[in-house]
Amino acid sequence: METIEQQVRELFCWLCQTPHPSGEEAALRERIADRLRGLGLHPWADTRGNLVCDLPGREGAPLTAVQAHIDMVCAVGSPDYVPSRDPIRPIVRDGFLCTAGESSLGADCGAGAAVMLWLAEHPAPQRPPLRLLFTVDEEVGLGGARDLDPACVDGVRYLINTDGFHWGRIVIGSAGGVREHFTRALTHSNAPELPNGRAYRLKISGLRGGHSGFDIGKTRANALILLGELLREIRMESPFALIDLSGGTAFNAIPYEATADILTIAPAQDAIEKIWDKIYARIQKNDPDARLEIQDIDIPNRVWSGDTASGLLTVLGGFADGVYARHPSGVVSDSSNLGHIYYKDGMVCLDAMLRCMDAQAEQALQLSHRTVCAMCGFAGQIVSRYPAWPAQDNGTLQTLAAQCYLDATGQEAEVTVQHVGLEPSHLLAKNEQMECICVGMELLDCHSPQERWKLDTIEPFVEMIQRLLSRLSTAPQP
Repeated sequence: METIEQQVRELFCWLCQTPHPSGEEAALRERIADRLRGLGLHPWADTRGNLVCDLPGREGAPLTAVQAHIDMVCAVGSPDYVPSRDPIRPIVRDGFLCTAGESSLGADCGAGAAVMLWLAEHPAPQRPPLRLLFTVDEEVGLGGARDLDPACVDGVRYLINTDGFHWGRIVIGSAGGVREHFTRALTHSNAPELPNGRAYRLKISGLRGGHSGFDIGKTRANALILLGELLREIRMESPFALIDLSGGTAFNAIPYEATADILTIAPAQDAIEKIWDKIYARIQKNDPDARLEIQDIDIPNRVWSGDTASGLLTVLGGFADGVYARHPSGVVSDSSNLGHIYYKDGMVCLDAMLRCMDAQAEQALQLSHRTVCAMCGFAGQIVSRYPAWPAQDNGTLQTLAAQCYLDATGQEAEVTVQHVGLEPSHLLAKNEQMECICVGMELLDCHSPQERWKLDTIEPFVEMIQRLLSRLSTAPQP
């Protein structure tokens, strides 16, 4: 007989068969709906594409929602991997579910969605009426939750969000988030004639990267910020023209790779290597696998104009990135992540994400970014914003969840707020009578090709959820 761990893992691998980056969840949503229909259930989707399905439960018990998002950040680790085309290929390694490094795993939040499917396929007599909510576009500003039809949470008394990354942690509040987008027209000039000139491709890779909320306080290096530092130092040793620069993958992922092509006036590899050695000595404790690859390339006909190149390098030197403030407890309160630099439609584009629990800190960071970018010729706009989830302390749901964790493990749960955007911040606005918590299994290095899911946390997590639902089935109605 299969264990709960095997059953949940098989459901997750089934989800992985259908590509589901943000904005492209429709095929997976329909597969989930078909599977639920096969159980005799009646799922429906709102106009935004969020999927809703009710499961029967004890009559008179408070309606309880279990919720996960079905989109994922597709961090690519192999040039052959195409997120919109290729399935995720999970493997088991050293007690974790992961990939072989070609892509992120998508356990954020596929792990929670798999548990929700397990609940649908394993009905229990002692649980309240359940509403499964599969939301979309979470990774691009909580879009599905923001636009959710209020009818989807009408009458819901308790909501269990399964987007937690740490087993044993009960989250009762979270930071707000702002996605920023900056652009500048990319202008070119003819490449100078340099008798001793050399063209190089410089690629920083091997950084740990990670989630810009959960991992921002771990002092991991940002490949884009490092690349800017490297290039500014090189310019002091050997003037160069910039041919190209790009890196990172998303607003909310700490960049683990970045690349620049440069044209130097003379051979400069030795100088570049010496500069990198100094940088690596500073970052190796937290990013021991960081490396710089230096490749000779053909000298181009065109290079970036001096103004464009200098403007971008100045932004990389002055952009507020990393932890801005912490709570006295040590939890990160406010932060910024420069997540992506790329070229599109004749423009150099920068994507960044702020996470703030303090509204004044959010305003200060926005002003800092706008100022340095404007000085360097970049125009900015806010792509999306979501509010903080104010902490809901000592509610019935939190109390019961903590007791069920203690019963399942013999240990006390950590009750905390978290430095990530979580969908209850929008869902509560649609039903202020709900109590919400966020819980989850142990996930590491999300939003990176090193993402992995600790398998021995699956069974106790499901046991805790079952215990909690059983307790909620006899909880009094308000």
